[in-house]
Amino acid sequence: MGKKITPKKQARGQRRGGGQGLALLIALVMVGATFMLMRGLSGGDGKKSASSAAPSVVTAEENSVKNTGEYRAVWFSYLDLQDRLQGKTEMEFTNSINSAFDNCVNMGLNTVIVQVRPFSDALYRSQLFPSSQYITGKQGDHMAFDPLAVMVQSAHDRGLTIEAWVNPYRISSTEGTAPCTENPGYKWFADEQTKNDWVVQVGEGLYYNPAIPEVQQLIVDGVAEIVKNYQVDGIHFDDYFYPSGIDDSFDAAAYSRYTAAGGTLARGDFRRQNVDTLVKQVYQTVHSLRSDCTFGISPQGNVNNCYDSMYSDVKTWCAQKGYIDYIAPQIYWGYEHPLPSARFDVKISEWNAYMKEPSVKLYIGLAAYRVGDSESGFTQNGDDLARMVKDSRTKTSYSGFILFRYDNLAQSGEVVGKEMLNLQELLQDK
Repeated sequence: MGKKITPKKQARGQRRGGGQGLALLIALVMVGATFMLMRGLSGGDGKKSASSAAPSVVTAEENSVKNTGEYRAVWFSYLDLQDRLQGKTEMEFTNSINSAFDNCVNMGLNTVIVQVRPFSDALYRSQLFPSSQYITGKQGDHMAFDPLAVMVQSAHDRGLTIEAWVNPYRISSTEGTAPCTENPGYKWFADEQTKNDWVVQVGEGLYYNPAIPEVQQLIVDGVAEIVKNYQVDGIHFDDYFYPSGIDDSFDAAAYSRYTAAGGTLARGDFRRQNVDTLVKQVYQTVHSLRSDCTFGISPQGNVNNCYDSMYSDVKTWCAQKGYIDYIAPQIYWGYEHPLPSARFDVKISEWNAYMKEPSVKLYIGLAAYRVGDSESGFTQNGDDLARMVKDSRTKTSYSGFILFRYDNLAQSGEVVGKEMLNLQELLQDK
């Protein structure tokens, strides 16, 4: 990571009618609809207004979670938003995101998960974090308009649920994402009292230390700022917690203070406790501010990696109330993966078994970006995503899916086209 993205009653009735002429007509209509969908998903010329987009054949209300009983989401990462934002006016961005969200409705989706803090920054107006470079071209520069406000309005105008996707601990991953001087991560790393303690360098990246109470409070305050100021329907975290591959030097000072104060947990348990503390605080904050707002997490699909590398105790979150409203494991492997334990059908059964707390919903993260990739266990049949949704629906705790990511829905190639058409048809029939 990651935090996502048409029931046509008339078409369903037509299929019951039979007849070769009618079948041919339906085939032609579906080909045309798929062409328009793919053209729209790819962004078109970026100048269309919402009113000139291809007309929807169903309403967003028909697609809603309430009416379908299924959460159908797609992730909009900062990579999906960057080209729509940089160098664009508010009107240009509004038209572009309107078109994208129209496509989500036409596809049969009902939820969008938009990344609003990828690198200790903000794709919204914030008092805590600087503006994102993916809006202005340079982190901290003045924003001419508020992208999140535009997206919330656009989503709700179409009956879509919208969630704000936050990466809690990552400040930068490469030199190209280095923080500006107004970034709290930069300030703490520049301060000799907090450098390599509150903020730690790992390779070319900078990361907040999850053990630091001030870090936890900053993240909680950032979530509260979003929930208070925007009518988002949820807060979404992805799989990034502790950076992968760290050694004991990452939190040496923090762990030393912990043991000196009488702490007895082993380092791994200490790290998991820090993440648990943040997750609980975010959950409590979200629900204390808005009872209609949810908090969910999309961890890696490999539970051992979550536990031992990211230090996220996902099994506990699925088994106890007070951590999350939903879990959305990224099950990014196909049915023919060379490692049997990684195959999709095995993984969804595994995750279904972890769901012990009835209030926590299970959504499945699906790898639209990997369709047709044999190394990941996907086939060339063009029906893997639809099959994954159908199989997931058989699991007792399943409540929906999330596609990664929006721009990947319009990749070129015959297999992708078939995948999108088959998934769309499936969603029409539900």
